[in-house]
Amino acid sequence: MLFMIFLSCSKNEMGNLKYVDTIEGGCALDKGSSFKGDPIYKSDTLIYSFTNDSLNILVGFNATCCSEYKSSSSIDGDSILIKISTTQVGLCNCMCYYTYNFKYSGNGTLYKYRVTGSNLNFTGQIRP
Repeated sequence: MLFMIFLSCSKNEMGNLKYVDTIEGGCALDKGSSFKGDPIYKSDTLIYSFTNDSLNILVGFNATCCSEYKSSSSIDGDSILIKISTTQVGLCNCMCYYTYNFKYSGNGTLYKYRVTGSNLNFTGQIRP
């Protein structure tokens, strides 16, 4: 009797990036953040990082407190598309720094990204 075993390695090559989850951080000022009381809030930000076989894209932006948002992410070829849309404009008399952490599995290097939304427009390329 002859047994054959095939082992397959799961290489993270271009094209195997998958969207996993979005963690909504809400208004950073509501959580005892060090931003409280700062006369100048953080600039709108996009930061990406790699952990093991995953890519995280953190988007932070300033907007009126009490606003509500929805977010979506998709992958089209070598492009990561992220959209953050306002569903309810905040009527509070303050500014908040909202954060959204988009999580992906697979190798995200050399992918392009585009983030759009209310007053948001980030474009660039993920580099190792």
